[in-house]
Amino acid sequence: MKNGAGQLRFVALFLSPALFLFTVFVALPGVRALVYSLQKWDGLGEAEWAGLDNFQTLFKDALFFAALRHNAILMIAGGGITLSLALLFAHLVHRGVRGASVFRVAFFFPNIVASVAIAALWVLFYSTNDFGAVNALLGLIQRGLGAVGIDFMKDQLPYAFLDTSRLIYALIPMMVWTAVGFYMVLFLAAMQGIPEELYEAATLDGATGAQQFRHVTLPLIREVFVVGVVFFIISSAKFFDAVWVMENQYPTADSHVLATLLYQKVFTEYNVGYAAAVAVVLFALVFVATLITLRWSRREALEY
Repeated sequence: MKNGAGQLRFVALFLSPALFLFTVFVALPGVRALVYSLQKWDGLGEAEWAGLDNFQTLFKDALFFAALRHNAILMIAGGGITLSLALLFAHLVHRGVRGASVFRVAFFFPNIVASVAIAALWVLFYSTNDFGAVNALLGLIQRGLGAVGIDFMKDQLPYAFLDTSRLIYALIPMMVWTAVGFYMVLFLAAMQGIPEELYEAATLDGATGAQQFRHVTLPLIREVFVVGVVFFIISSAKFFDAVWVMENQYPTADSHVLATLLYQKVFTEYNVGYAAAVAVVLFALVFVATLITLRWSRREALEY
């Protein structure tokens, strides 16, 4: 009994700092946001009880559903491409492709750059001026295909990628470029824990590289892959910086995401109650999406 009580005190001692920080900076602000969502408040004067009025306004607002749709596009399209490429690159590096160490550094590099700086960099990439790298590349392709009689984007260059109506789709390559290195390293760490004997046995059985990836690698890193999916759901749900920078702090119905809508409601329109309702709905959507992902992927853990 004494030994058990001592272990309990030891665990409580080490958990208490993290529990304190979580309570102060996560739990209490979350509860406070829920309270704000039930009030009518401009952030300055006296708050008035509003009940569910903010949520009723929210679910009648076309702007909210537009922002939600944009988040879904970034989550599904961006996530599908990012996680697929990360798996591919991690597998190639794991299997010893030439220059693997260089690829690790090159792919992970965008993760150490501030997100605002990345957004500013992609503004330059997408520029319609002479220094816009993407339009310059498209111009070269256009001239090359034109030489063989193929019309490619005729009279469409320079293409305005940063036009408000196209911005959400233009963000997907930036998301992939930024995030693929992080998920590659995550999956690679899981792959390096797989015993090499399993691949040797699969080779002796006549399995090709693709078959080894499907029947050996994927099942054994499934849990880490699910963690990667959850990470991407959370990061895409709170996507903010790039939209705010590329829209010069004035997103429209064609470019709003939930985080920019929330920010605008608080600091431009001083509608704290509505913004808190957005935050509560955003939390609920992320929680449900994460729960569905975890339950869908729940299987008996593979051991090796």
